[in-house]
Amino acid sequence: MMVKSLKRTGLALALALMFVLPGCHRAPVASAPAEPVPVASLDGFAWETSAPQSKLDFLLGVECALAMESALAQAAREKGETVQLSLFANGWQIAFHDTTRPELVRRIDEFYYRNPDQKNRHVFDVIWTEMVVPAAAEGSRR
Repeated sequence: MMVKSLKRTGLALALALMFVLPGCHRAPVASAPAEPVPVASLDGFAWETSAPQSKLDFLLGVECALAMESALAQAAREKGETVQLSLFANGWQIAFHDTTRPELVRRIDEFYYRNPDQKNRHVFDVIWTEMVVPAAAEGSRR
């Protein structure tokens, strides 16, 4: 019962961070859209028009959500509960354990640049399908 509560709390915090951080207001940047882009519509078109700092902030929000998931899982384990991280959190650790946020931004930028016909794909879809899944598959072959 406690594990479900922790997972729900972690999910709620993660979603809150992902919706709040992209909407944070900063001083206007010439290349930034006039209105914040909701996370649900963060495709390649929105990604390309986002300010570099907004891209970094978005990834920081994702990393914070994953860190909270990890901390909640660790707290549950310390209480003797059996908890596993989500596939996304495990995959992120495998794929990006030594990747900086600027490097990840560059990789996402590069994907959309090399695949202009796929700009309608959500950034999370690109991260998961093009980066996390191949890295996890490579890691399991070792």
